[in-house]
Amino acid sequence: MDWLLVLCSSVHIFVCPFTKVEESFNLQAIHDILYHQTDIEEYDHLEFPGVVPRTFLGPIVVSVIAAPFVAVSHVLGFPKDVSLYLVRFALGALVLWPLLKLQKRIKGTLGKGTSDWFVLITVSQFHFLFYLSRPLPNTMALPLVLFAYYYWLGQQHGKFIACSAAAILIFRGELAILLGLILLGELLARRLSLSRTLFVAVPSGLLCLFLTVFVDSFFWQRLLWPEGEVLWYNVVLNKSGDWGTSPFLWYFYSAIPRAMGTSLALLPVGMFFERRVWPVVLPALFFVLAYSFLPHKELRFIVYVIPLLNIAAAAACNRLWENRIKGKWFALLALIAIGHLVANLVLTSFLLVVSRANYPGGEALSLLHKMENQESNVTVHIDVLAAQTGISRFGQLHNNWIYDKTENLKPGSPELRMFSHLIVEAKSKHAYNLRPYAETHEIVAHVEGFSHIRSSYNHFPPIRIKTKPCLFILKNKDLLKEPDFSFMLRKHQVETAEESLLPAAECDNRNQLDSEVLLNENSNNIPELSEKSIDE
Repeated sequence: MDWLLVLCSSVHIFVCPFTKVEESFNLQAIHDILYHQTDIEEYDHLEFPGVVPRTFLGPIVVSVIAAPFVAVSHVLGFPKDVSLYLVRFALGALVLWPLLKLQKRIKGTLGKGTSDWFVLITVSQFHFLFYLSRPLPNTMALPLVLFAYYYWLGQQHGKFIACSAAAILIFRGELAILLGLILLGELLARRLSLSRTLFVAVPSGLLCLFLTVFVDSFFWQRLLWPEGEVLWYNVVLNKSGDWGTSPFLWYFYSAIPRAMGTSLALLPVGMFFERRVWPVVLPALFFVLAYSFLPHKELRFIVYVIPLLNIAAAAACNRLWENRIKGKWFALLALIAIGHLVANLVLTSFLLVVSRANYPGGEALSLLHKMENQESNVTVHIDVLAAQTGISRFGQLHNNWIYDKTENLKPGSPELRMFSHLIVEAKSKHAYNLRPYAETHEIVAHVEGFSHIRSSYNHFPPIRIKTKPCLFILKNKDLLKEPDFSFMLRKHQVETAEESLLPAAECDNRNQLDSEVLLNENSNNIPELSEKSIDE
């Protein structure tokens, strides 16, 4: 059954390879570690620091795993964007490893049948496998959380506490609620003593705290504890609500039903038939309830509870399947257990198609690379929507091209006139915000993104996914006449040489640098793209 998890997670990577803004820090950090190593000044986070700092420990681990494969890819001459797939496969493998160990633990605790159904339910659902290889802060913590579950169910309390300390202090502070509830349950059941807890927790916590402060202070160029600043921002200052709020029960009536699909109906059945899953399910539900007090809610914030809830659903399916030979009604219930997997797969396929249309920025940059010759002197400006929906440094394939994400440039401004290409957000080719470019640039292509879902009983399937234009690729009109954009640089160089009476060669070198500086002169104090989530 292991191959099903590997296969289905790979499908998610190939269908939706690009990433969004909430994944940008970890992805850019992995890129910079792989390609810039110790040259910290070239790292993306110094230019776009984000709302709150994040730890580099997760990107370092993923980079170490992916580095040999990225090196081989480079030697074989594959394009740079292949590294994006390799990095995501490395992260996916890092999460699948403890997930498979957890499956083996379920087999030893609840039986092989429940273990097999756990795998089938997990691969039939959309969100967990979709997030499994995405460089979100939550995904970076997921391997440690799954290891903590594995050690907890195996009554290896020392390792459980150590993994919990690392997950909480390094990656996600809110996990103190979930893992703390599990620890409290073990203490109340007297399977673990308070002295043993402190004996392991104190040194583990101090070691993790020292590690994150030491490493991250080096990369951020200042003394800090990243997750401490995140907790201060979200909990004490309660600033998370600035990125949108949801009703108190949103996790229960929206997030969990979407994450579990039709398996949610089997959750209470599993709790009824298999009382051993109660200690597994209750901490997860209480964690979601406690986390609901924060106004800003996203499904990825509670992704850790999905495996625990799936254990109860798997126990229900296993009981229904084992009883199938007892009569016709039992056989019908067994068919319902199988049918719910089919329903989940249909929903997952639908959501996967929708998600593929949510990354127009990555598609636009990929299209530009296909349209223009690698040897061309391309200077492309990327607007906010494009940068938020799929464009990363892994997509910047050519070293001789200039990729600029400077914000707050006015349409038609002299700065934008300097670019050979623009990737601009617009609703149509006649949109008002494209008019200032009419004199200098011409539309050469557009990319569509997800718009809405439409039902039509005249077609099969009756539900249609509609897209709409959202990004336009513009090309400088002078380039349409003269393919080589370098004539603009040569003209500027000759004029400067005549004025300064410098030797031509020296002037050429100096002004080539000046031209690059001009394109980036506003990039030092750019506010980072917001981490506001666009929910899948």
